[in-house]
Amino acid sequence: MAISFKNVAKFYQGEPQQDAALEWLDKHCPEEVKVGFEAEWRKEPPVAKSSGDRVPKQALDLIKKYEGWREKPYICPAGVATIGYGCTFYPDGRKVSMSDPAITKEQGEEYLRVVTDKSFVSVLEKTIPNWSGLTDGQKSALISFAYNLGAHFYGDESNFGSITRDLRDKNYSNVPTTLLKYRNPGSAFEEGLRKRRTEEGAIWKS
Repeated sequence: MAISFKNVAKFYQGEPQQDAALEWLDKHCPEEVKVGFEAEWRKEPPVAKSSGDRVPKQALDLIKKYEGWREKPYICPAGVATIGYGCTFYPDGRKVSMSDPAITKEQGEEYLRVVTDKSFVSVLEKTIPNWSGLTDGQKSALISFAYNLGAHFYGDESNFGSITRDLRDKNYSNVPTTLLKYRNPGSAFEEGLRKRRTEEGAIWKS
């Protein structure tokens, strides 16, 4: 059985006989084969597919709008190293560090999709009653809310009793008003959170 080119690349160590064999191949290989090989070799690697199809575009757009974009790590108001669109950890679970390199917007959008799907939607669909029966607008509002305040808000009666009761009892008409309660009144962030909660409420009703 003839040697495969994949194994040639894998085991090449610059030995004289290996170089001689490659020179022989270069001499005898048709030009059109070389051109085709070069085109394949230089192709950009495919971006890994995320399971982010479960995340409505509305949710991602809302998160991006209120989190903002930073290509380099920064410290968020909560005192945590953050990058991209408010990501405090990467898709592989690693926490963001201030020594991490900058990322591209393409990377940032992929990180957002993957992290939102794996760490937020996967929790919400297991904890929020009737998740599968909610509209994309309702899901988007809750995904943005969770991204801002934590994926495990539902069931936390001490801090999120009102929204928990509305979702548990399916008092869906109350949700937009209830969301406005979670704006950290009296803080420097109240106005920004009020705008976010208001837009989440509007998307809930869409």
